[in-house]
Amino acid sequence: MATWEDFRREARRFWDVAQTVDSPGYHSQAISTAAHAVIAANDALCLFLMGERAQGQSHLEAGNALTRACKGTPLERQVARRLRQLTEVIQQKNPSSYSGKQIDPETASRVMKQAARFIEWMEETLPADEPE
Repeated sequence: MATWEDFRREARRFWDVAQTVDSPGYHSQAISTAAHAVIAANDALCLFLMGERAQGQSHLEAGNALTRACKGTPLERQVARRLRQLTEVIQQKNPSSYSGKQIDPETASRVMKQAARFIEWMEETLPADEPE
């Protein structure tokens, strides 16, 4: 079974790729990959905080899992802002992946900023990596 550490590692990898491809003509590919990064980051957070992650076919269920995971913790105060970030990125996953059109630069910039904020929050929230 995958651990929160595994999902954090995957989130980082997806985010590295998203940042690498984020350039004119590749905004849809960057956003699609950024969506995978925030989904993996959300899974890492949920596994760390409550021992389970979002299940089901809808990626938007990830927000419900995050709300449950943060309930009763100091993170609960931040959850509304983090849900907006998560949701904005996830809502662009299908348009960026399946529309056959490139996402406009303004939308891409906004979504990539939201993804960056969510990934940064994951890094701040989870324990530091153990030295190898």
